[in-house]
Amino acid sequence: MNKAGICFLFILGLLPSTVNALSDTEKEAKWLLERLTGTRWPADDNLVLEMSQLITTQSRSAAAQRAMREPEFYNITIKQFALLMSTREETIRTPFNDFAASFIGVTRDDIDARQLLTGNFYYAAAASRIPAGVTIPMDIGDDMLASNKHYESLESQRLNLVNLLEKRDFQLLSINDANDTVLNPDAAGVLTSRAFLEAHATAGTNRRLVEFSFRQFLCSPIDSIADTMAPDVRIGRDIDRFPGGDPVKFQTTCKGCHTVMDGFRGAFAKWDFLNGTPIHSAAGGTQGRAPRADSRGIASKLNQNNNVYSGGYVTTDDSWINFANRGTNATNLMWRSNPTGNGVRGFGEQLANSQRFSQCMARRTFEMICKRTLPLEEQMLIYAQVGAQWETTGYKLKKLFEVIATHPKCRHPAGGSL
Repeated sequence: MNKAGICFLFILGLLPSTVNALSDTEKEAKWLLERLTGTRWPADDNLVLEMSQLITTQSRSAAAQRAMREPEFYNITIKQFALLMSTREETIRTPFNDFAASFIGVTRDDIDARQLLTGNFYYAAAASRIPAGVTIPMDIGDDMLASNKHYESLESQRLNLVNLLEKRDFQLLSINDANDTVLNPDAAGVLTSRAFLEAHATAGTNRRLVEFSFRQFLCSPIDSIADTMAPDVRIGRDIDRFPGGDPVKFQTTCKGCHTVMDGFRGAFAKWDFLNGTPIHSAAGGTQGRAPRADSRGIASKLNQNNNVYSGGYVTTDDSWINFANRGTNATNLMWRSNPTGNGVRGFGEQLANSQRFSQCMARRTFEMICKRTLPLEEQMLIYAQVGAQWETTGYKLKKLFEVIATHPKCRHPAGGSL
Protein backbone atom coordinates (compact mmCIF):
# COMPACT_ATOMS: atom_id res chain seq x y z
CA MET A 1 0.00 0.00 0.00
CA ASN A 2 1.36 3.45 -0.87
CA LYS A 3 1.91 6.25 1.63
CA ALA A 4 -1.25 8.06 0.60
CA GLY A 5 -3.34 4.98 1.34
CA ILE A 6 -1.70 4.46 4.73
CA CYS A 7 -2.24 8.11 5.60
CA PHE A 8 -5.91 7.90 4.61
CA LEU A 9 -6.50 4.82 6.79
CA PHE A 10 -4.72 6.46 9.72
CA ILE A 11 -6.87 9.57 9.50
CA LEU A 12 -10.02 7.47 9.07
CA GLY A 13 -9.13 5.53 12.18
CA LEU A 14 -8.93 8.73 14.19
CA LEU A 15 -12.36 9.88 13.11
CA PRO A 16 -15.37 8.83 15.20
CA SER A 17 -17.86 6.64 13.32
CA THR A 18 -20.80 8.41 11.78
CA VAL A 19 -23.22 6.47 13.97
CA ASN A 20 -21.39 7.36 17.17
CA ALA A 21 -21.51 11.00 16.13
CA LEU A 22 -25.31 10.93 16.00
CA SER A 23 -27.42 12.52 18.70
CA ASP A 24 -29.67 10.32 20.82
CA THR A 25 -32.75 11.26 18.79
CA GLU A 26 -30.92 10.57 15.52
CA LYS A 27 -29.91 7.15 16.83
CA GLU A 28 -33.51 6.49 17.81
CA ALA A 29 -34.73 7.64 14.40
CA LYS A 30 -32.25 5.41 12.58
CA TRP A 31 -33.20 2.43 14.72
CA LEU A 32 -36.93 2.99 14.13
CA LEU A 33 -36.45 3.40 10.41
CA GLU A 34 -34.36 0.27 10.01
CA ARG A 35 -36.61 -1.93 12.13
CA LEU A 36 -39.80 -0.81 10.39
CA THR A 37 -38.40 -0.99 6.86
CA GLY A 38 -36.23 -4.06 7.33
CA THR A 39 -33.22 -2.48 5.64
CA ARG A 40 -30.12 -0.44 6.50
CA TRP A 41 -30.08 3.33 6.09
CA PRO A 42 -27.10 5.72 6.02
CA ALA A 43 -26.78 7.63 9.26
CA ASP A 44 -26.78 10.94 7.40
CA ASP A 45 -29.81 10.14 5.22
CA ASN A 46 -32.32 12.99 5.07
CA LEU A 47 -35.08 10.66 6.27
CA VAL A 48 -33.14 9.87 9.45
CA LEU A 49 -32.79 13.58 10.09
CA GLU A 50 -36.48 14.20 9.32
CA MET A 51 -37.58 11.47 11.73
CA SER A 52 -35.20 12.77 14.39
CA GLN A 53 -36.89 16.15 14.10
CA LEU A 54 -40.29 14.49 14.46
CA ILE A 55 -39.16 12.74 17.63
CA THR A 56 -37.97 16.06 19.02
CA THR A 57 -40.98 18.20 18.05
CA GLN A 58 -43.82 15.66 18.13
CA SER A 59 -43.32 12.05 19.22
CA ARG A 60 -41.77 8.70 18.43
CA SER A 61 -45.18 7.69 17.07
CA ALA A 62 -45.01 10.46 14.48
CA ALA A 63 -41.56 9.27 13.46
CA ALA A 64 -42.77 5.66 13.20
CA GLN A 65 -45.68 6.76 11.02
CA ARG A 66 -43.22 8.53 8.73
CA ALA A 67 -41.09 5.40 8.42
CA MET A 68 -44.14 3.32 7.47
CA ARG A 69 -44.76 5.55 4.46
CA GLU A 70 -41.65 4.05 2.87
CA PRO A 71 -42.35 1.20 0.40
CA GLU A 72 -39.85 -1.05 2.19
CA PHE A 73 -42.22 -1.26 5.17
CA TYR A 74 -44.63 -3.19 2.94
CA ASN A 75 -42.27 -4.77 0.43
CA ILE A 76 -39.94 -6.19 3.08
CA THR A 77 -41.37 -6.07 6.61
CA ILE A 78 -45.04 -6.87 6.01
CA LYS A 79 -44.19 -9.35 3.27
CA GLN A 80 -41.83 -11.27 5.55
CA PHE A 81 -44.28 -11.00 8.46
CA ALA A 82 -46.88 -12.77 6.30
CA LEU A 83 -44.60 -15.28 4.57
CA LEU A 84 -43.64 -16.73 7.95
CA MET A 85 -47.29 -17.68 8.46
CA SER A 86 -48.13 -18.76 4.93
CA THR A 87 -46.43 -22.14 4.61
CA ARG A 88 -45.76 -25.26 6.62
CA GLU A 89 -42.03 -24.51 6.78
CA GLU A 90 -42.63 -21.13 8.50
CA THR A 91 -39.79 -19.39 6.71
CA ILE A 92 -39.37 -16.13 4.83
CA ARG A 93 -37.41 -18.07 2.22
CA THR A 94 -40.52 -18.87 0.25
CA PRO A 95 -41.85 -17.18 -2.88
CA PHE A 96 -44.23 -14.26 -2.64
CA ASN A 97 -47.82 -15.52 -2.72
CA ASP A 98 -51.49 -14.54 -2.44
CA PHE A 99 -51.42 -14.92 1.36
CA ALA A 100 -48.66 -12.29 1.69
CA ALA A 101 -50.29 -10.05 -0.94
CA SER A 102 -53.43 -9.88 1.21
CA PHE A 103 -51.42 -8.86 4.27
CA ILE A 104 -49.73 -6.07 2.32
CA GLY A 105 -53.03 -4.83 0.93
CA VAL A 106 -54.94 -4.99 4.22
CA THR A 107 -52.13 -3.11 5.97
CA ARG A 108 -51.85 -0.44 3.28
CA ASP A 109 -55.61 0.07 3.01
CA ASP A 110 -56.21 0.19 6.79
CA ILE A 111 -58.70 -2.67 6.65
CA ASP A 112 -59.77 -4.40 9.86
CA ALA A 113 -57.21 -7.23 10.16
CA ARG A 114 -59.90 -9.67 11.26
CA GLN A 115 -60.97 -9.70 7.64
CA LEU A 116 -57.74 -11.55 6.88
CA LEU A 117 -59.57 -14.58 8.32
CA THR A 118 -63.09 -13.80 7.13
CA GLY A 119 -63.05 -11.55 4.05
CA ASN A 120 -64.24 -12.35 0.54
CA PHE A 121 -61.45 -10.64 -1.40
CA TYR A 122 -57.89 -11.09 -2.61
CA TYR A 123 -55.07 -8.85 -3.83
CA ALA A 124 -53.32 -9.01 -7.19
CA ALA A 125 -51.45 -6.58 -9.42
CA ALA A 126 -53.47 -3.99 -11.30
CA ALA A 127 -52.64 -4.25 -14.99
CA SER A 128 -52.70 -0.46 -15.30
CA ARG A 129 -49.96 -0.12 -12.67
CA ILE A 130 -47.44 -2.49 -14.23
CA PRO A 131 -44.48 -0.54 -15.65
CA ALA A 132 -44.13 -0.32 -19.42
CA GLY A 133 -42.06 -3.13 -20.88
CA VAL A 134 -42.69 -5.47 -17.93
CA THR A 135 -44.64 -8.66 -18.54
CA ILE A 136 -46.53 -10.25 -15.65
CA PRO A 137 -48.67 -13.42 -15.97
CA MET A 138 -52.16 -12.11 -15.26
CA ASP A 139 -54.62 -14.95 -15.96
CA ILE A 140 -56.65 -15.64 -12.83
CA GLY A 141 -57.12 -19.34 -13.53
CA ASP A 142 -53.67 -20.25 -14.82
CA ASP A 143 -51.47 -17.79 -12.94
CA MET A 144 -53.21 -17.20 -9.60
CA LEU A 145 -55.29 -20.32 -8.88
CA ALA A 146 -53.61 -23.20 -10.73
CA SER A 147 -50.14 -21.82 -9.99
CA ASN A 148 -48.28 -19.06 -8.16
CA LYS A 149 -46.80 -17.57 -11.35
CA HIS A 150 -48.42 -14.15 -10.95
CA TYR A 151 -47.01 -13.48 -7.49
CA GLU A 152 -43.62 -15.03 -8.11
CA SER A 153 -43.22 -12.84 -11.20
CA LEU A 154 -44.00 -9.68 -9.23
CA GLU A 155 -41.24 -10.56 -6.80
CA SER A 156 -38.66 -11.82 -9.29
CA GLN A 157 -38.87 -8.60 -11.27
CA ARG A 158 -38.36 -6.57 -8.08
CA LEU A 159 -41.47 -4.49 -8.58
CA ASN A 160 -42.89 -2.16 -5.94
CA LEU A 161 -45.55 -4.46 -4.51
CA VAL A 162 -47.36 -1.90 -2.41
CA ASN A 163 -48.03 0.32 -5.42
CA LEU A 164 -49.00 -2.52 -7.77
CA LEU A 165 -51.48 -4.47 -5.67
CA GLU A 166 -55.20 -3.79 -5.88
CA LYS A 167 -58.05 -5.23 -3.82
CA ARG A 168 -60.37 -7.47 -5.81
CA ASP A 169 -63.71 -8.36 -4.30
CA PHE A 170 -64.89 -11.99 -4.39
CA GLN A 171 -62.47 -14.87 -4.24
CA LEU A 172 -62.63 -17.27 -7.17
CA LEU A 173 -61.99 -20.96 -7.76
CA SER A 174 -60.88 -22.76 -10.89
CA ILE A 175 -63.25 -25.60 -11.83
CA ASN A 176 -61.77 -27.41 -14.84
CA ASP A 177 -58.64 -27.97 -16.87
CA ALA A 178 -59.46 -24.90 -18.93
CA ASN A 179 -59.24 -22.94 -15.65
CA ASP A 180 -62.71 -21.47 -15.91
CA THR A 181 -63.60 -19.80 -12.62
CA VAL A 182 -66.59 -19.50 -10.29
CA LEU A 183 -67.17 -17.65 -7.04
CA ASN A 184 -65.68 -19.23 -3.94
CA PRO A 185 -68.69 -20.48 -1.91
CA ASP A 186 -66.84 -20.29 1.43
CA ALA A 187 -64.32 -17.45 1.14
CA ALA A 188 -62.40 -16.74 4.34
CA GLY A 189 -59.49 -14.41 3.62
CA VAL A 190 -56.07 -16.02 3.78
CA LEU A 191 -57.52 -19.23 5.25
CA THR A 192 -58.83 -19.95 1.75
CA SER A 193 -55.83 -18.49 -0.08
CA ARG A 194 -54.03 -20.74 -2.52
CA ALA A 195 -50.83 -20.62 -0.45
CA PHE A 196 -52.45 -21.70 2.81
CA LEU A 197 -54.50 -24.47 1.20
CA GLU A 198 -51.51 -25.75 -0.75
CA ALA A 199 -49.50 -25.90 2.46
CA HIS A 200 -52.12 -27.64 4.58
CA ALA A 201 -54.90 -29.16 2.43
CA THR A 202 -52.63 -31.17 0.14
CA ALA A 203 -53.26 -34.84 0.94
CA GLY A 204 -53.67 -35.48 4.67
CA THR A 205 -57.02 -35.31 6.46
CA ASN A 206 -57.45 -31.50 6.75
CA ARG A 207 -56.50 -31.60 10.43
CA ARG A 208 -53.36 -29.68 9.54
CA LEU A 209 -55.53 -26.73 8.44
CA VAL A 210 -56.91 -26.50 11.96
CA GLU A 211 -53.52 -27.08 13.58
CA PHE A 212 -51.78 -24.31 11.63
CA SER A 213 -54.70 -21.89 11.93
CA PHE A 214 -54.26 -22.08 15.71
CA ARG A 215 -50.49 -21.98 15.41
CA GLN A 216 -50.32 -18.95 13.12
CA PHE A 217 -53.23 -16.79 14.27
CA LEU A 218 -53.57 -17.66 17.95
CA CYS A 219 -49.88 -18.49 18.58
CA SER A 220 -51.09 -21.75 20.09
CA PRO A 221 -49.41 -25.02 19.04
CA ILE A 222 -51.96 -27.81 19.07
CA ASP A 223 -50.34 -29.61 22.00
CA SER A 224 -50.70 -26.46 24.10
CA ILE A 225 -54.50 -26.61 23.84
CA ALA A 226 -54.91 -30.38 24.14
CA ASP A 227 -57.72 -31.30 26.54
CA THR A 228 -58.13 -34.95 27.48
CA MET A 229 -61.27 -34.16 29.49
CA ALA A 230 -63.20 -32.63 26.59
CA PRO A 231 -65.76 -34.74 24.66
CA ASP A 232 -64.32 -37.01 21.97
CA VAL A 233 -67.56 -37.31 20.01
CA ARG A 234 -66.08 -35.69 16.88
CA ILE A 235 -62.90 -37.75 16.60
CA GLY A 236 -62.87 -39.54 13.26
CA ARG A 237 -62.94 -43.24 12.53
CA ASP A 238 -59.33 -43.18 11.33
CA ILE A 239 -57.96 -42.67 14.86
CA ASP A 240 -57.20 -45.83 16.82
CA ARG A 241 -58.77 -45.85 20.30
CA PHE A 242 -56.43 -48.67 21.32
CA PRO A 243 -52.99 -47.68 19.97
CA GLY A 244 -50.67 -50.61 20.49
CA GLY A 245 -53.52 -52.33 22.27
CA ASP A 246 -53.45 -49.74 25.06
CA PRO A 247 -56.68 -47.71 25.57
CA VAL A 248 -54.99 -45.64 28.28
CA LYS A 249 -52.56 -44.17 25.75
CA PHE A 250 -55.45 -42.83 23.67
CA GLN A 251 -57.17 -41.32 26.71
CA THR A 252 -54.05 -39.64 28.05
CA THR A 253 -52.32 -38.48 24.85
CA CYS A 254 -54.06 -38.86 21.47
CA LYS A 255 -57.50 -37.79 22.65
CA GLY A 256 -56.40 -34.38 23.92
CA CYS A 257 -55.19 -33.05 20.56
CA HIS A 258 -57.75 -34.84 18.40
CA THR A 259 -60.69 -33.59 20.47
CA VAL A 260 -59.79 -30.02 19.48
CA MET A 261 -58.64 -30.67 15.91
CA ASP A 262 -61.49 -32.97 14.96
CA GLY A 263 -64.04 -30.70 16.58
CA PHE A 264 -63.03 -27.89 14.23
CA ARG A 265 -62.07 -30.04 11.24
CA GLY A 266 -65.59 -29.99 9.81
CA ALA A 267 -65.02 -26.36 8.79
CA PHE A 268 -62.78 -27.67 5.99
CA ALA A 269 -64.92 -30.72 5.16
CA LYS A 270 -65.60 -29.60 1.59
CA TRP A 271 -62.07 -28.46 0.78
CA ASP A 272 -59.22 -30.20 -1.02
CA PHE A 273 -56.12 -29.24 -2.98
CA LEU A 274 -55.71 -31.16 -6.23
CA ASN A 275 -53.43 -30.77 -9.25
CA GLY A 276 -52.05 -27.51 -7.92
CA THR A 277 -55.47 -25.97 -7.35
CA PRO A 278 -57.78 -25.30 -4.37
CA ILE A 279 -61.05 -27.27 -4.66
CA HIS A 280 -64.40 -26.76 -2.92
CA SER A 281 -67.03 -29.39 -3.68
CA ALA A 282 -69.88 -26.86 -3.84
CA ALA A 283 -68.08 -24.98 -6.61
CA GLY A 284 -68.44 -27.95 -8.94
CA GLY A 285 -65.75 -29.15 -11.31
CA THR A 286 -64.97 -31.36 -14.23
CA GLN A 287 -61.96 -33.29 -15.51
CA GLY A 288 -58.80 -32.56 -13.50
CA ARG A 289 -60.61 -30.20 -11.12
CA ALA A 290 -63.32 -32.64 -10.03
CA PRO A 291 -63.46 -32.86 -6.23
CA ARG A 292 -62.74 -36.16 -4.51
CA ALA A 293 -65.93 -36.04 -2.49
CA ASP A 294 -68.97 -38.11 -1.59
CA SER A 295 -72.55 -37.36 -2.63
CA ARG A 296 -72.88 -34.82 0.19
CA GLY A 297 -69.81 -32.91 -0.99
CA ILE A 298 -67.60 -34.09 1.87
CA ALA A 299 -63.96 -34.52 0.82
CA SER A 300 -63.19 -38.23 0.79
CA LYS A 301 -60.12 -37.81 2.98
CA LEU A 302 -62.22 -36.76 5.99
CA ASN A 303 -63.79 -40.20 6.23
CA GLN A 304 -60.91 -42.31 4.97
CA ASN A 305 -59.48 -45.31 6.84
CA ASN A 306 -62.90 -45.80 8.39
CA ASN A 307 -62.11 -49.34 9.51
CA VAL A 308 -59.57 -48.27 12.15
CA TYR A 309 -62.34 -47.54 14.65
CA SER A 310 -65.81 -48.01 13.22
CA GLY A 311 -67.47 -46.25 16.14
CA GLY A 312 -65.76 -42.95 15.37
CA TYR A 313 -67.39 -39.80 13.99
CA VAL A 314 -68.51 -39.67 10.36
CA THR A 315 -68.33 -36.19 8.80
CA THR A 316 -71.57 -35.43 6.94
CA ASP A 317 -71.48 -31.63 6.65
CA ASP A 318 -69.20 -28.63 7.26
CA SER A 319 -70.32 -27.96 10.82
CA TRP A 320 -67.78 -27.58 13.61
CA ILE A 321 -67.75 -27.44 17.41
CA ASN A 322 -65.30 -25.58 19.60
CA PHE A 323 -64.05 -28.04 22.22
CA ALA A 324 -61.15 -25.75 23.18
CA ASN A 325 -63.39 -23.75 25.49
CA ARG A 326 -62.89 -25.36 28.87
CA GLY A 327 -60.59 -24.59 31.79
CA THR A 328 -57.26 -23.04 30.82
CA ASN A 329 -58.27 -22.94 27.16
CA ALA A 330 -61.21 -20.69 27.99
CA THR A 331 -58.90 -18.46 30.03
CA ASN A 332 -56.05 -18.33 27.53
CA LEU A 333 -57.96 -18.19 24.23
CA MET A 334 -60.77 -15.90 25.43
CA TRP A 335 -63.47 -16.69 22.89
CA ARG A 336 -66.17 -14.13 22.08
CA SER A 337 -68.27 -16.06 19.56
CA ASN A 338 -70.73 -18.94 19.59
CA PRO A 339 -68.97 -22.30 20.07
CA THR A 340 -70.54 -23.84 16.98
CA GLY A 341 -70.72 -22.89 13.32
CA ASN A 342 -70.30 -23.91 9.72
CA GLY A 343 -67.57 -23.59 7.13
CA VAL A 344 -64.21 -21.88 7.05
CA ARG A 345 -65.61 -18.38 7.26
CA GLY A 346 -67.39 -19.24 10.51
CA PHE A 347 -64.19 -20.83 11.79
CA GLY A 348 -62.25 -17.70 10.85
CA GLU A 349 -64.73 -15.52 12.71
CA GLN A 350 -64.26 -17.70 15.79
CA LEU A 351 -60.49 -17.19 15.70
CA ALA A 352 -60.43 -13.52 14.70
CA ASN A 353 -62.88 -12.40 17.38
CA SER A 354 -60.98 -14.03 20.21
CA GLN A 355 -58.76 -11.93 22.44
CA ARG A 356 -56.02 -14.41 21.72
CA PHE A 357 -55.92 -13.30 18.08
CA SER A 358 -55.11 -9.73 19.12
CA GLN A 359 -52.46 -10.89 21.56
CA CYS A 360 -50.92 -13.23 19.00
CA MET A 361 -50.64 -10.48 16.41
CA ALA A 362 -49.03 -8.27 19.06
CA ARG A 363 -46.54 -11.04 19.81
CA ARG A 364 -45.71 -11.66 16.15
CA THR A 365 -45.21 -7.95 15.55
CA PHE A 366 -42.97 -7.62 18.61
CA GLU A 367 -40.78 -10.50 17.49
CA MET A 368 -40.59 -9.14 13.92
CA ILE A 369 -39.69 -5.55 14.88
CA CYS A 370 -37.84 -5.98 18.16
CA LYS A 371 -35.93 -9.11 17.03
CA ARG A 372 -36.35 -10.89 20.35
CA THR A 373 -38.94 -12.50 22.60
CA LEU A 374 -40.15 -11.13 25.89
CA PRO A 375 -39.45 -13.03 29.11
CA LEU A 376 -42.34 -15.38 29.93
CA GLU A 377 -43.33 -13.39 33.00
CA GLU A 378 -43.82 -10.25 30.86
CA GLN A 379 -45.51 -11.77 27.82
CA MET A 380 -49.03 -12.09 29.17
CA LEU A 381 -49.18 -8.55 30.52
CA ILE A 382 -47.59 -6.70 27.60
CA TYR A 383 -49.23 -8.63 24.76
CA ALA A 384 -52.59 -8.35 26.51
CA GLN A 385 -52.17 -4.59 26.93
CA VAL A 386 -51.01 -4.02 23.36
CA GLY A 387 -53.65 -6.36 21.95
CA ALA A 388 -56.43 -4.58 23.79
CA GLN A 389 -55.11 -1.21 22.62
CA TRP A 390 -54.95 -2.50 19.03
CA GLU A 391 -58.58 -3.56 19.14
CA THR A 392 -59.62 0.01 19.97
CA THR A 393 -57.96 1.17 16.73
CA GLY A 394 -60.19 -1.09 14.65
CA TYR A 395 -57.54 -3.81 14.22
CA LYS A 396 -55.40 -1.65 11.90
CA LEU A 397 -52.03 -3.33 11.34
CA LYS A 398 -50.12 -0.11 10.76
CA LYS A 399 -51.19 1.06 14.20
CA LEU A 400 -50.05 -2.21 15.75
CA PHE A 401 -46.59 -1.88 14.19
CA GLU A 402 -46.40 1.73 15.36
CA VAL A 403 -47.31 0.83 18.95
CA ILE A 404 -44.84 -2.04 19.08
CA ALA A 405 -41.97 -0.13 17.45
CA THR A 406 -42.32 2.70 19.98
CA HIS A 407 -42.95 0.51 23.02
CA PRO A 408 -40.31 1.02 25.75
CA LYS A 409 -39.68 -2.73 25.93
CA CYS A 410 -38.92 -2.99 22.23
CA ARG A 411 -35.69 -0.98 22.07
CA HIS A 412 -34.84 -1.15 25.73
CA PRO A 413 -35.38 -4.51 27.46
CA ALA A 414 -35.41 -2.85 30.89
CA GLY A 415 -38.11 -0.46 29.76
CA GLY A 416 -35.91 2.63 30.06
CA SER A 417 -35.59 5.51 27.62
CA LEU A 418 -32.75 7.17 25.80
